[in-house]
Amino acid sequence: MKTKILLVLMFTFAFSLSSFALFGKQKQIRTTPSTAQIYIDGNYVGDGMYSVKFKNEDFVVVKVENTGYVTKEFRLYKEDSRNTIGVQLVEDDALAGSTATDLANRYFTIQVREGINVDKAWKLLSQVMLDYFNELKTADKASGYMNTTWVKETFPNAKVKIRTMVQIKEVSGDGLTYQIKIFSEIADIDSNDQGYKPWPRVLKKYETLINEMQMRVGKN
Repeated sequence: MKTKILLVLMFTFAFSLSSFALFGKQKQIRTTPSTAQIYIDGNYVGDGMYSVKFKNEDFVVVKVENTGYVTKEFRLYKEDSRNTIGVQLVEDDALAGSTATDLANRYFTIQVREGINVDKAWKLLSQVMLDYFNELKTADKASGYMNTTWVKETFPNAKVKIRTMVQIKEVSGDGLTYQIKIFSEIADIDSNDQGYKPWPRVLKKYETLINEMQMRVGKN
């Protein structure tokens, strides 16, 4: 009888150790915001909370993302002493300061309405440009060409930089006609000028520029 009881106790103790070891290989991920999507080794596993169960691997790659926030990616090691890993995303300041729009990186045509001659149109367009930019790089009324310098802004949360430039050129058309383009480009915050690429968004401070030009000189 004593032997049987001893065996039961030994089995219970061994089971407890096994359960403890198994529990020690589980780590719970909790995200802020709670709507963030969690990916483990590239596979979507849930929103807001997920328990990672380690087997033979030493670590897993965790990615947490949510619209409007900077994506966070890291390795979670089995030997990490924490049982709960809190992941707090920070707001993507580049997205918060911009708008997705078809105004970016394409030409828009404005036909000047009757009663506005070349001199007046040029003056009005120049005024609009200087309302948004501190200086013009080129302003040649004879050729009908105007552009700003590149204006750069950095966004430390997203670790990117954005540069913006606007170009106006007179083109052939039915009467006096101009084309306007907002160049909007993005690059990693530490990259050089060759790192920029077109960005399908426009900083909010510039998104009304073309509409204002249309209102000032364009046909209704």
